[in-house]
Amino acid sequence: MKFEAKPVVVKIGGGALAGGALEDLPGLLASETPVALVHGGGQQLTRMLGALGIQTEFHEGLRVTDEAAMRVAEMVFAGEVNKALVRELYAMGVPAIGISGTDGPTMLVEPVPDLGRVGSVAKVEPKLVQTLWSGGFVPVIAPVGLGPEGAYNVNADSAAAALAAGLGAGYLFFLTDVDGLLYDDEAVPTLGPEECEGYVRSGLAVGGMVPKLRAAAEAAREGVAARIINGNKRGSLTRAMAGEEIGTLISEGVAA
Repeated sequence: MKFEAKPVVVKIGGGALAGGALEDLPGLLASETPVALVHGGGQQLTRMLGALGIQTEFHEGLRVTDEAAMRVAEMVFAGEVNKALVRELYAMGVPAIGISGTDGPTMLVEPVPDLGRVGSVAKVEPKLVQTLWSGGFVPVIAPVGLGPEGAYNVNADSAAAALAAGLGAGYLFFLTDVDGLLYDDEAVPTLGPEECEGYVRSGLAVGGMVPKLRAAAEAAREGVAARIINGNKRGSLTRAMAGEEIGTLISEGVAA
């Protein structure tokens, strides 16, 4: 299935971003660019697990997910968080449809050892997303993939990178709450994918920036230009699509 413009994948957090960069989406859609959104929802999942008396455990930044936790994760990611974002986008005039990676199925995963029902994306099947695009819709994709034992929890940043590569996207935008990878309070303008891990090892990238850098490097190696930008600022997506040097660009052939 051919489109006039290369698709764009946007990774957003699990919380609503009204008043920020998502308000640029109607203008982006007017250019007939196919757009897919991938969201997280870790904070909502942690709250729900706590309410149900299920302990939360992390290993190297990934949530250990047993069968009970996976049932809750699918409920939160593909239900509560996904549908709330769809409603918010609809209120902004965006024709959004919520799915998860198990629909289609769109994301086929392999289990990550020692983490239970946590998966890494082994293959992306683009047909469902392309069908939604051809109907004029914006897919909003929950980070749940299909593996050998059913549904698996997938890190949302990694899911976005895999989907961007599998969908043949030209751009992958990570919307976060800072202006990119910061060094001395300024955004590092460009990085090659081979440089990302150095920022992790040095401690300059911490917290949620670590999986974003690693996922951006994955996408860049597959030929997708990835940019980390401030999702709380209206106009960020429009400026990034126009080629302005905002945030941090991770792409082959560039260096800081």
